[in-house]
Amino acid sequence: MISEDQFPAIESKISEGWTLAIKIFFSIFAVLTPLMTILMAWLTVASKIQIELKILIVALAILVAAGFIWLLIAKIKEKPSTKIIRTTVDRTGIHYYSNQGLVKSIRYSQLMPHPGNGKYDVFIHLDQTDTNMDLCFYLPDDASDKVVIKVLSIEAESVITNGNSLRKHFIKGIALFRPDLKISPGIFDLYKLKKDA
Repeated sequence: MISEDQFPAIESKISEGWTLAIKIFFSIFAVLTPLMTILMAWLTVASKIQIELKILIVALAILVAAGFIWLLIAKIKEKPSTKIIRTTVDRTGIHYYSNQGLVKSIRYSQLMPHPGNGKYDVFIHLDQTDTNMDLCFYLPDDASDKVVIKVLSIEAESVITNGNSLRKHFIKGIALFRPDLKISPGIFDLYKLKKDA
């Protein structure tokens, strides 16, 4: 079993290759979609089909192209938000960093027990498709002055290759630093952790 003094910090690992590939793909898609729509409209006008069908296809093409152009302009005009470039899990919790420093943290000390004396304080929420398994816990919400469910998200502007390791380490931290919280056994099974880890 790891002691509190031996709990190492783990930092997110970024895949620059995958990040670049995804950015290039979406950039090409954003440029080609309106261009292909305009080309489709032009080919429709030049073809020998009924005038009503031509008008309909051209109108749809203009709407699609205008929508993409509007989204592109909106994205360009969008105020730059704080971009998370690094996530770290350490002995105090999970921390999100930008180029300017720490943006936000979820500390183990902030985690709360189930407000309704539920079975578990940390659990996996399965949606109706059972494909999205979110690690959930309870945190105080200052705006509503209530305890609310939060989902652990590993945030970054780039592709993180060790997201599951970060989640696993966060769970280990909860088990070590907050033994008062009840963690669902399913979490230990999913992340292949020993309950005393």
